[in-house]
Amino acid sequence: MQRLSMHLAAARRRALVASRHPRWCRPSSSSRDFRRPRRLRFAFTIADLLVILALLPLGMMVVLSCARNRGEGSERVKCASNLRQIGQAILLYANENKGAYPRTFATSGPTVTPVWGTGAASTQPFGETGPQPNDVTAALFLLLRTQDIAAEVFTCPNSNATAWDFGGGGKSALNWSNWDGRDGIKQHLSYSYQNPYADEASVATGFRLNSSMSAEFAIAADMNPGLAGGAINVLTITTTSSARDMKSANSRNHDGDGQNVLYSDGHVEFQQNPFVGVKRDNIFTRRADSTGFASAPPPIGQSPYDADDSVLLPPEE
Repeated sequence: MQRLSMHLAAARRRALVASRHPRWCRPSSSSRDFRRPRRLRFAFTIADLLVILALLPLGMMVVLSCARNRGEGSERVKCASNLRQIGQAILLYANENKGAYPRTFATSGPTVTPVWGTGAASTQPFGETGPQPNDVTAALFLLLRTQDIAAEVFTCPNSNATAWDFGGGGKSALNWSNWDGRDGIKQHLSYSYQNPYADEASVATGFRLNSSMSAEFAIAADMNPGLAGGAINVLTITTTSSARDMKSANSRNHDGDGQNVLYSDGHVEFQQNPFVGVKRDNIFTRRADSTGFASAPPPIGQSPYDADDSVLLPPEE
């Protein structure tokens, strides 16, 4: 009896515990582990810190490069817009002058040598005190005098040139006939224009700078780099030159990456080398012969070879 009483008492205690803690509410080892997750400890080692410090400059270089490329892209687009506006002004000028593109006094003969930056202070571009004959920049300056175009349009945002205020004091383009000398060109002009002054041999081939030019004829572009590249420059490259050498013969406006080129039909394209235009010859120099691929190109400042030859001036100096 005593043993039975002990079993009954134990059974009553188990029943009482079960009533207070149903099976589905009683904690289990798994639930206790869920409620109390094991804490993981993390720590940087010296090696981790060294890796991070080594990668940080590289990350900064990538970020700065991306930012620079975005900036260059927007400036290149603005530069192309400038040339497009210059092209529209040229076409408007041509409409007012029987199809002729801008030019001032010209000479003729077997040799016609272009100049630039002369006679700026004259108020009469065709007067006796005006620019010298065959002045390329004076021809381009006629757009500022005759068309509704701002001086800012003649400066590429990626160059060091700034818009000319024409001397201040309320002066305008009508107080001038040209950019003021070579220094004035360097400070306030970022583009080169087709040399409109042809020698008699070029004229004999039919050269006329007017609205009848081929749509692929290059009439303006980012400024001719001239000899700015040093030993490798616009005179020494050929169509087979390496990309590095070609870069040194591209306009400085875009760090040698290429140049925006305005064509006769008014469209603008960014070209990665100067071998473009009707005959795909160098638009910054006179073509040396009928093929355009002679090994020794002639000097930059000459008249066009024939009716298809682009010679964009002035060069950077």
